[in-house]
Amino acid sequence: MAGTKDIVYVDVDDEITTLIDKVRLSSGKVVILVLPKKASILQSIVNMKLLKRSAEKEKKNIVLITSESGIISLAGAVGLYIAANLNDAPRIPPVPNKGSSLPDTVEEDSELNMSGNEEIPDLAKNVNLATSVGALTELAKSQAQKPDSALETLDLDNDSQNKTEASESQKKSKDKNLKVPNFDRFRFLLISCFVLLIVIIVLVFFAFEVWPHAYINVDTNASNVNTSLNISLDTQSQSVNITAGDIPAREVSQQKTFSQTVNTTGQANQGNSATGSVTFSGEDCPNPSDNLYAYNDNSFVIPQGTGLSYKGLTYITEADTTMTPKQGFQQPGNCVDYVSTYTNANGSTPISAQSPGSNYNTPNNVTFSVSGYSEFSATGSASGGTDNIVNIVSQTDVNNAVSKINSNDSSLIEQALSNQLKGEGLYPIDATFSGSKPQISPNPSVGAQSNTVSVTETITYTMFGASMKNIDAVVDSNIRSQTSSNQNIINNGINQSAFKQQGVNGLTDQVLITSLAEVGPNISVSTIKKEVAGKSPQAIISAIKNNPNVTKVSVRLSPFWVSSAPSSLSKITVKIAKPTNH
Repeated sequence: MAGTKDIVYVDVDDEITTLIDKVRLSSGKVVILVLPKKASILQSIVNMKLLKRSAEKEKKNIVLITSESGIISLAGAVGLYIAANLNDAPRIPPVPNKGSSLPDTVEEDSELNMSGNEEIPDLAKNVNLATSVGALTELAKSQAQKPDSALETLDLDNDSQNKTEASESQKKSKDKNLKVPNFDRFRFLLISCFVLLIVIIVLVFFAFEVWPHAYINVDTNASNVNTSLNISLDTQSQSVNITAGDIPAREVSQQKTFSQTVNTTGQANQGNSATGSVTFSGEDCPNPSDNLYAYNDNSFVIPQGTGLSYKGLTYITEADTTMTPKQGFQQPGNCVDYVSTYTNANGSTPISAQSPGSNYNTPNNVTFSVSGYSEFSATGSASGGTDNIVNIVSQTDVNNAVSKINSNDSSLIEQALSNQLKGEGLYPIDATFSGSKPQISPNPSVGAQSNTVSVTETITYTMFGASMKNIDAVVDSNIRSQTSSNQNIINNGINQSAFKQQGVNGLTDQVLITSLAEVGPNISVSTIKKEVAGKSPQAIISAIKNNPNVTKVSVRLSPFWVSSAPSSLSKITVKIAKPTNH
């Protein structure tokens, strides 16, 4: 990782190209090359130059770990760091004197031109390539005896220091007395001062123009007045009658249909009705004044449709039956035995059961009672009745469906009618909201054969609305009739009033209004604001208390540093206290 040290151990047989590759592939910014004894690879000034050039290209610092004086001298000539061991502080050896000679390459001359066209650096300006290694060794020993302060060193613990910093430190040591102005710092201070000035200006503006506010509370001798009056909401009227309390109104309506389906529980027998025949007989002992019978032929008639009863079941005669005395003519007042005669040879009368069903079948020669003729009876039988039970709609089923319809939640309809009146610029009077008597429609109808029945309930909802201006006029007139002339209506209480419907008469709805009005002195809030703008609290109190109807004034200025009311009227809040006597 960049910014770390990397230790590379050099083999005796390594060539300069191998050593350069190790430096290039190293991960550290500082590469420490631990050289073996008699490392011939770096006893050539050319190889030393090539090693330094590759390090500069990779932007790395190289430290040679060696104690051989020849290599130390060459390192000083090219500017490479050396150290005696891994614990020693790296330093750049002094550059040899121009009179001294440096050894030329001995063994690595064949490796100088690594790419085939690399030009060997010209070293003649600084060193004499004819100088022997021994001489160079003696030179290194003499340089080693110089004080450490003359040597340039590299701190291995500072991984961020590179070759460029080392050379810059040398330049700074030469120009330490020359101070260059820091223009970046000067520009930062200039911008900071400008921003601070703007912040101060904004704060001053807010402190004296935006934040200041005055709150004024005024108590007066105001009082409450209870109002209660009846008004007529007339949909036919075109103008308001304040004295009579008649107000033009508008009625809106909305029809709502609810439905519910239930299973039928009614049953009916759709089988055949029993039929048969009977003969009538009996004895009658009328009063002398009884003129019940037709005495022209000493007989009378039991009409068709007369009911017969057997075990609680009813049968109907299908023809008129003539009753004839059994022993000729008898005077009124005497008991007479009668028998029936009919067109049939046996004198019997046909009958049929009132309803279908096998339970109307009877044994032979049973006795039936005759409805309306208690002194007579009929003898006969009925048969042929069959059963076929089916489900039919009963009234109980209809009532059951109606009970399951939830038509009580009409709040959405009420809100819709209220919104409709508001949309027309009218004040909706919620107390007038009502629904008509439900219209019930079963399908199929009661008595029809069906397994289910659907019941529809239709309700028409209505609500009245009127102009708030007209309502205020009538209510204000009622309030003034209860107050003195020097009192004004502060609030007529309509917004908190209670409306109660008294009854609907055709197109007119009678409504009772009760409210709690506030009356008191005529104090204008806008006038007070104009009078107190820019004044101190004491001056504000004095100005407002000039009104004899004012009992108390309190003033609060905000924030705490504000000493007078703002000049802007929008920043002055005036509150007229409501009366406390209810």
